[in-house]
Amino acid sequence: MHPYIVLIEQLSSEVSWEDAVMSFWIDVGAVRVEHFVDGHLAMERDLAAEAGSMADGEVLLVELSSATYKLYRCKGSQLVDETNTIQFIKGLDWLLHDREFLYETATHDALTGALNRRGLNEWFERRRRSEGGFVLAFFDFDHFKELNDTKGHHQGDEALKEVTTVLQRMLRSTDVVARLGGDEFVFVVDGVPCHANIKVRLADIIRQLPLDKYGLTLTLGTACYPNHGTELAQLIAKADSGLYRGKAQGRNTIVLWEESNQDG
Repeated sequence: MHPYIVLIEQLSSEVSWEDAVMSFWIDVGAVRVEHFVDGHLAMERDLAAEAGSMADGEVLLVELSSATYKLYRCKGSQLVDETNTIQFIKGLDWLLHDREFLYETATHDALTGALNRRGLNEWFERRRRSEGGFVLAFFDFDHFKELNDTKGHHQGDEALKEVTTVLQRMLRSTDVVARLGGDEFVFVVDGVPCHANIKVRLADIIRQLPLDKYGLTLTLGTACYPNHGTELAQLIAKADSGLYRGKAQGRNTIVLWEESNQDG
């Protein structure tokens, strides 16, 4: 069977990428393979015990996205279809690894590492296929513009990054944080029913954020899935109405779904 097909079949059989590629190099003619990660030898494999003592062997280095492979071959020999083989493995590496990086970039905010709008939409489409509800909290920082104007945008960026990091650390793995733009954020407390006691939990979360460090407070509105909408846009609009009401009431507050719906 052709080495390319063997490699694909191994990956389809859930053999790890590293093990499959190590075997692939042997299949295409390397007599010894060393796998380096960040300059350190992580794995090695020989075709035969005496391969490691080859005095007249030749060495070929192949750099992939997460590792460098040092291939030993007999002097004067080449790998099977060497140029195309290396192009093939680099292309496959891109599909499996660099593509993941590109997807991560497309669905996450570059500054904070939180989900962006696209990432939040994709999360919601997956989540709506599951049972149970969740609470969506929509907030922004009070007087954030003043922080940028007086301390500089660098300080504003630091505030956004640190608050996001602390918030992600406090939430569970099933919860999500998203930056919608500027200083507008959403976080979802998953698997929580729609009840007034959630205000205590949200207040506790806010209390632990490093807001005082930057002279900030925040105003937050909420909505519940599926009680207040079965589409993400509906939920954000509902929570935004609470945020707007909170701003009108003087900021630095949490407005629950009942409060934001008092006018209909």
